[in-house]
Amino acid sequence: ATGGGVVNVATSGVMTTVKGTLNVDEAVTLDTTLDVTGNTAVTGTLSAATGSTIGNLTLANGSITDSSGAISFGDENISTTGTISSGSSTLSSLTVSGATALNGGLSMDTNKFTVADTSGNVATAGTLAVTGASTLSSTLDVTGDTSVSTFDSSGATSLATGGGAVNV
Repeated sequence: ATGGGVVNVATSGVMTTVKGTLNVDEAVTLDTTLDVTGNTAVTGTLSAATGSTIGNLTLANGSITDSSGAISFGDENISTTGTISSGSSTLSSLTVSGATALNGGLSMDTNKFTVADTSGNVATAGTLAVTGASTLSSTLDVTGDTSVSTFDSSGATSLATGGGAVNV
């Protein structure tokens, strides 16, 4: 065995038992499955083929899936410098820093506040309270009674009444 030749320890198909620690100083090639009973410690990098499984997790090129259909990170944070994309998502809260692009419209509590995707039209099912100045660059249509405590107009102003328009 010290001359560098092949060493056959047992007959093919028969189990060989090593009592104590097996120390191998160079690469090992196994021709079939390696079954380990007990814990395994890998102190270097573990390389495996795509589609390898650990428990219920399957690790594939660019994908981690669980046979249950859900992966939980508990109360751990997840971060990325890349893009996050998903199907329908349910979040208990969301904090966004910086400019945010919401494509496809915006809807809160089904129809309580919406911004239409194609037109940008805004609808609210509640009261719109504005504490600062408002600038309207087109027509203001009001349905229902309207009260104005102070009205300041520069230019021609018309008020439509039940009896027609009144120019002020």
